[in-house]
Amino acid sequence: MSRHKAKRSILICLSVFCLIACCGVTLAADRETAFDILNAWTSVRWGEDNIAWLVHYPEELVEPWVSSEAERQRMRPEQVEEFRKSFSDELRIGSAAAFLLSVHAYGVSPINLSPMGDNMVLIDSSGRRVRPIVFERKLDDPIYGLVQGFIFFPPQEDKNFSIAIKGLVPNGETNFTFSGTTRGENAISIATAPDTITSPSLENTSQREVVVRIPTRRVETPDIPSLPILPTQPEPTAIDISDFGDFSDNAEVFPPTEPIVPPTQPSLLEEPPEESRDDAPNLAPRQVLEIYLRAWIDGDSERMYSMLSTESQGRISRELFAREVTSGGFRRGLRSGYRVNWVGDSARVTVAKKVLFVRTLETKQINFVMEDGSARVSW
Repeated sequence: MSRHKAKRSILICLSVFCLIACCGVTLAADRETAFDILNAWTSVRWGEDNIAWLVHYPEELVEPWVSSEAERQRMRPEQVEEFRKSFSDELRIGSAAAFLLSVHAYGVSPINLSPMGDNMVLIDSSGRRVRPIVFERKLDDPIYGLVQGFIFFPPQEDKNFSIAIKGLVPNGETNFTFSGTTRGENAISIATAPDTITSPSLENTSQREVVVRIPTRRVETPDIPSLPILPTQPEPTAIDISDFGDFSDNAEVFPPTEPIVPPTQPSLLEEPPEESRDDAPNLAPRQVLEIYLRAWIDGDSERMYSMLSTESQGRISRELFAREVTSGGFRRGLRSGYRVNWVGDSARVTVAKKVLFVRTLETKQINFVMEDGSARVSW
């Protein structure tokens, strides 16, 4: 090899190395920023035979988290936009203040936070107590082991707020403050005695940094499903059956599926011309469901709309239908694998959606009607 070629090879190698290094630095910086935001908006409290932690997801978390995940998973530009939209929709960014409550009950008796709509309030800087606008119903059930659920409050421009929850301590409220506000100095702290945390005032509150260690005592508890905490790693390449709970009902399980970009061969997914629709094959509900979900994974709302029943198309426009099927994280959940339960000619499709480190289950029921000898989707 000539000296000139050797120098050129060295320069190319150095350029590639610098590019990789820069990408690594960007990923590390974005991830660190995201973790700093999460640390500032995490609060942990001990209760009576329980420990609870609350995480708020502010709008400023979106960009560093999406950027770091896009770089880590090497997403294509269209995948980045889809992930950003899904992430924002799941957390209702801009339309609500999102919180994830995790409660680990390790005593013999369960924890009862019901009625959750009354027992959890946001206390703003003026002392006004604001009730949640929506929350996951599992938080209203008796809590055994680890249970996690999302709670949404009206959006708050003033970030100087705290959260108060009844039921974690006897006859009192537990107050969660955050270092992301002026109310708390440490994100992880121990609150004062229960009788002193019934108002947003911090005049009698002392806080100190602690190391949180969950008790290891094991107790017999009923088989109540709870959401696992996920490690930070790429999306699974194989579906984890445990994500969907008990499979004694003989549900069908479908593995992860990537969108077809572009379609590599003709298939039943291709919508026939309008004038030849009468000649289309007569399909059973199971065949239609497979085609319908494949189109959903591919993001082809037009094809999905064409598979709706005549009555459904008369009730919902193409534009509104497209917004409904592309909002939220259901499509992304389908790509990671899904479960189908059939009850007659209705299918219950369940996906396991990941939001940050939490995996939640979402089920949509898809009904079918027969038109011209073929099944159509009733929306």
